[in-house]
Amino acid sequence: MSRKPGSRKAKPLARRNMRADIVSQWVGAGRPLDLNKNISEASAHIESILEAIGVRGGLDEERVKEAWSTLAGELIAKQTEPVSLRKGCLTLKVLQPAMRYHLEQLKPGLLRKLRAELGEDNVTSLRLTIG
Repeated sequence: MSRKPGSRKAKPLARRNMRADIVSQWVGAGRPLDLNKNISEASAHIESILEAIGVRGGLDEERVKEAWSTLAGELIAKQTEPVSLRKGCLTLKVLQPAMRYHLEQLKPGLLRKLRAELGEDNVTSLRLTIG
């Protein structure tokens, strides 16, 4: 059984196709995927996602800061800073403990003004932290 060099037998066609099928099933695709296909910017979908999870309207950070500085007054606005607004809770960073105590006393009135300015559903509570 001697073979001459260069006289290799070609694999049967069915065996080559079976190997290609197995490899494509294992990899998940028969040929490379087009990476530029079906790409869109996230901004195109954000509004629909927010509506689907029940978030409507939203507030701009600058709008919250401006509303706080006008409602709180110059003295209090210099001592405090709005940090976050999550699930209706506006968190304020207060520089001094004495000012925090003072704001705790004014909290119901400030909350009422904030709700009137920013919306009843947007601000439901006020949290004060020292920082």
